[in-house]
Amino acid sequence: MNPLLFAVGLSMLPLAALAVPDAAQTAAICGTRTTCKVGKTYDAGKSHAGAPLSVVEIHLGLSEKPKDQDQGCINGSARDGGVEYWLLDGNATPKQVLQLCNDGYGSSGVGEDEVEVGPNRLIHRQSGGSAWRWSMDITYSLAPFRALTEQDCSYHNGSERSGTLTVIDYRTRMVRALAKDSTRRDLGVGCPSWPKPPQTFAARIDAETVGAYPVVAPGLPGKASIPAGTALGNCVPGMTTAGDNGFVVWGKPAAADQAAEIRTIGVGSNSLIVQVFDPAAGAAPSGGSWIHQPHLEVWVGRNDEQINTMLPLGQMTQTGITLDGVVHRGVGKSGAPPSVERWVARDERSRPVTVLRLVWPDEFALINGVTVVYSQAEAGKQVRLVATAGFAGNRPIYVPDVQPLAGSPSTSDSGLCRVQGSLLVVID
Repeated sequence: MNPLLFAVGLSMLPLAALAVPDAAQTAAICGTRTTCKVGKTYDAGKSHAGAPLSVVEIHLGLSEKPKDQDQGCINGSARDGGVEYWLLDGNATPKQVLQLCNDGYGSSGVGEDEVEVGPNRLIHRQSGGSAWRWSMDITYSLAPFRALTEQDCSYHNGSERSGTLTVIDYRTRMVRALAKDSTRRDLGVGCPSWPKPPQTFAARIDAETVGAYPVVAPGLPGKASIPAGTALGNCVPGMTTAGDNGFVVWGKPAAADQAAEIRTIGVGSNSLIVQVFDPAAGAAPSGGSWIHQPHLEVWVGRNDEQINTMLPLGQMTQTGITLDGVVHRGVGKSGAPPSVERWVARDERSRPVTVLRLVWPDEFALINGVTVVYSQAEAGKQVRLVATAGFAGNRPIYVPDVQPLAGSPSTSDSGLCRVQGSLLVVID
């Protein structure tokens, strides 16, 4: 169980003294929908401003089913128009926070929804799928309404060696993933479990489970263009050679004042933008092998089976890019390397950064996962490697999928990443 999601004890039991919506609130919720019926009302504590909060459950008849659901929504052995959850925030107009219509959520028809309400919190658990099964748990704050954390599970119902668990903290925009070591057998069908204290998140949790920090695609508009000269601001947290938000897989972690910081975002299915701040890079002599210069390594999965997460070396492609933007072919299965556009900028702390836009000619080059590595050099020698996943035998042990990260669900653009001036930043 993910401690991020369940730090507060929650209850779905309505309080006996809790008032149901008054006539004006009911009219605002139901409007002209004649089958609209008020169900339970749940106490949700108070807002930060001290206003009482409650959540109302609304049930709809089949005649008012969503327009995209020809047969309506599953309700036991019957069909109806689904269920909605509305927030009552003091004297404010009621606000819809969830609209649910269980159509089976996949061809197997095993879909389920569960909702819990607590002090300024709502948790929505949903599951479904077919051969590939999935579940999703999202914790929201109610006032303001926005996602706080999310936990996603995905596994193949016929493969014990498949299964990934992804945990998102929308407040920090931190994404972490666990996967089964598919070189092991008889692991049982399902997803790995999040490590319980005192065990911590690591590149290898145990003999059967590996961890990683997936590259994030941070909720940019479709086909968005990030102009040359833009620095990546607070859209994604930085991985550092001191070991923050990544794993030092070779050498010793850097001292804090000498640590390089690497930020990476995904754009579409064939492009990455990588930003590097490295206080030691300017002192590194040029010339010699690119391996001993400050450089990036991008390992791209080429797994055709779509089940295993642990890939043999022959199913990966390694590309090296030095900070001058020059591409160097590495090991692994051959494939067209990315083109590179380079620029320099200043980040939100006014530090000088190098930004590299990588675009692969294959439109779907990154759909089988990516691991990003940065090599920090001192005096013309490689001194440490930090990576988004663990390494063994000079290769990543896990190449996680690029993780889409849309804005925190709300009625505004809160949580989305947008270019403001010369920075890519999160809209509050």
